[in-house]
Amino acid sequence: MRGSVREHVVLAPMMHLRIGGPADWFVEPYGEEDVGLVVRACRELDVPLRVLGGGSNVVVADDGVRGAVLHLGNLNRIVRDGTRVAAGAGVTLPSLLRATKDVGLAGLERLTGIPAQVGGAVAMNAGTRDGETFDLVSSLVVVEPDGAIAVRGPDRFRARYRDGGLEGAVVLQATFALVPDDPAAIFERFSQSLKKRNATQPVAQRSVGCVFRNPAGDAAGRLIEVAGCKLLRIGGIEVSGLHANYFVNDGTGSAADFVALMQEVRRRVRDRFGIELEPEVRFWGG
Repeated sequence: MRGSVREHVVLAPMMHLRIGGPADWFVEPYGEEDVGLVVRACRELDVPLRVLGGGSNVVVADDGVRGAVLHLGNLNRIVRDGTRVAAGAGVTLPSLLRATKDVGLAGLERLTGIPAQVGGAVAMNAGTRDGETFDLVSSLVVVEPDGAIAVRGPDRFRARYRDGGLEGAVVLQATFALVPDDPAAIFERFSQSLKKRNATQPVAQRSVGCVFRNPAGDAAGRLIEVAGCKLLRIGGIEVSGLHANYFVNDGTGSAADFVALMQEVRRRVRDRFGIELEPEVRFWGG
């Protein structure tokens, strides 16, 4: 395999929350075929494998994770073909949005402010109130669970709310179907979305994004706030005073603090409304 393999790499510096212990193995393949080799090797050796994107929407246990963590930052090419743009799994959404805006292609503004890489955005079907990743995806190149590289079209898409429905596949590349527009108009929409996001979410603080899924017909943030949880704190983790569905780390928090705060918030919302909040964030480790 071309790339690097390192042992006992601490994950906290790579996570938006800045929490997490070491991975047994941290693997950074150079190209798509190398990713397939890693997937096949882990399957044959029965080594657990996780894929790390931009480090948002994941909480890593304080004692780390067993097995291998795969990082696809080297898959960072963007290729345009008319109104279709193919982006590698390691391309960040902000850089993809800038690149498409510059050539007058619109659509990705709906994902403004999401601190993710393309692979993670597809895996989670990341989105905002304006839309989701799969609204724009026309095809995917993936490594299937058996290590084979394959192209998936819309007939194999299984995306749902905050879940790309990949069924164990690893995203290598996503192609987005966009529409022509004036770069200035695209930039204006981007700017307005970013301004609104900055005013309503704690984007400058360490967080994982939304902690809980929105229940049908309601917003988790509203339920948490009405249940009296804003600014509730356990250890170094606090419910944001700006948006109650965000938990922020003051720099001293732990994964144990985060989980304990989640449990308390869920209890208060359940007691007040009879609603069981479901996590949107994913957990790695114990």
